[in-house]
Amino acid sequence: MEYENARPGVSYVGDEACRECHEVQYSSFKKTGMGRSLSIPGPGNWPEFTKPVTLVSKKLGRTYTVTVSGGKMYHTESGTGANGEPAYSERNEIAYTVGSGDVGRSYLVLKGDALFVSPISYYSKIRGWDLSPGYEAGQFVSFTRPAWNLCVTCHSGRPRPIPGTRNRYELPPFRFLAVGCERCHGPGELHVRERRANTPLTSPIDHSIVNPARLPVSIRDDVCKQCHLSGDARVLRPGKTYLDFRPGTPLDNVVSIFTAPVTDKGNAIKALSHPEQLEMSQCYQQSVGRLGCIKCHDPHIQLRGNQAVAYFREKCLTCHDLKSCGLSETKRRATAPPDDCLQCHMPKRSVSNIGHSALTDHRILKNPSEVPLMGGFASVSADDLIYQTKSFGQAGAKPDLRTLALAYFEASQVYPQFRQRGFELLERAAREFPKDGEIQATYGLVLTLARPDAMQEASQALQRAIDSGSGSVEVQTRLAKLRLIGGDTESAVRLYNEAIRTDPYYTPAYLGLAYLYIAAGDRPAAIETLERILKYDPGNETALAAVTNAKSHTRE
Repeated sequence: MEYENARPGVSYVGDEACRECHEVQYSSFKKTGMGRSLSIPGPGNWPEFTKPVTLVSKKLGRTYTVTVSGGKMYHTESGTGANGEPAYSERNEIAYTVGSGDVGRSYLVLKGDALFVSPISYYSKIRGWDLSPGYEAGQFVSFTRPAWNLCVTCHSGRPRPIPGTRNRYELPPFRFLAVGCERCHGPGELHVRERRANTPLTSPIDHSIVNPARLPVSIRDDVCKQCHLSGDARVLRPGKTYLDFRPGTPLDNVVSIFTAPVTDKGNAIKALSHPEQLEMSQCYQQSVGRLGCIKCHDPHIQLRGNQAVAYFREKCLTCHDLKSCGLSETKRRATAPPDDCLQCHMPKRSVSNIGHSALTDHRILKNPSEVPLMGGFASVSADDLIYQTKSFGQAGAKPDLRTLALAYFEASQVYPQFRQRGFELLERAAREFPKDGEIQATYGLVLTLARPDAMQEASQALQRAIDSGSGSVEVQTRLAKLRLIGGDTESAVRLYNEAIRTDPYYTPAYLGLAYLYIAAGDRPAAIETLERILKYDPGNETALAAVTNAKSHTRE
């Protein structure tokens, strides 16, 4: 079955157009977590912030405050110097609130046309504040974590990213704020036009709008996997962006998703791994595809408390009966709420990649303490990645060399056992795809780290990446460093400046350029370059120390 709105060229129209005929579903959906995924801060979504908040992070050596003034929210970070005196303070207005508050909320600041994640988030479980994901592990400090395209795409209705950038967006950054109807049903232009005109249907099914419940098993769960399966590696197809996926088409046409075998993860649960967990379950395997996300979940509603217990218990009893439960009725009734199937078989567990958070374990364990087998992936070697986006029923389907090479490289950043195979695949791919910008960029970057004796080869690969259209600021900055090592100062300066033009907030490019000026004896130019960092990141310790050092040498 082909849905007409899955074709390219059909436009997105927004939820208000859907509301004209589907008021009940619209109103209900707007109360769900997805329907409240992104918002502009205001009295309606900051009831817990009636008093000023102060958070001291010993890990980062920073102090944070949250204040509300003039109907706007502000986050401030401050730090002290070695003498204990205040060294800097950075105050940013919060542009967007990310999350519904069910688990918590994070916050976005807008610097020029670039979106960044605030260092602090509100966590509902502790009813308080702590460092945001990425900051608690020390990967980022200050207001420097980019709001990546994937994160923003899945948390919003329709973002407007500037192609080729990490976190720069057209202004305003969003056409539609929260996730809406068209995320699952596809663009609504055709459907809205035909229903407004009362165009006669040519069959019992309206093919102008996707109904996920009628999709074949092979692409049904792709609608959910686009955002609810982060995987351990995601590889976009050449020329594609996450916004290119349309419900009713294979997700793998846009992005291939891979996961590491469960034997490498132990019993840990990650956020955004629900489909992976479900496919480990005996329920999923024995259903032969009948059990999918929307078999149990209705995205239009979000039930809570006893209502949710009764609703999901009924879902379980469509396949199971009371006799199959090993507990007596007395023990079942003793749970709170009573007779809660999920409390035993799908309990909430702490997740490994988000602090202060617990999510439902979708592995549907017979006994809560058991570690599930690989299930449908039992034949996968511990040294192989699992190809999550291959079509259902195509067990032998294999990804192409390009996709494999990039996937193994990405996964190897977390799982070292994939490094050797990943490098071998990259070497092959680099030879076979000399004009593939992403392959050449990845290969060149790996060479700079893994093979210090192959800098000429790395330089050639990075240049091929740029010649093939790569606008990666990391590629430009690494190549500039290699050019400088090779004595080509003019080329290095040009590459550093090109990276800064592409991304005015990419600190490594400024630092590389500043150190180049210092080496050339041009300390005033170095100081000016370093001070440009401090304009958007006043707490940057490397830049502060370098400015102080450069100024002291200038006085001498």
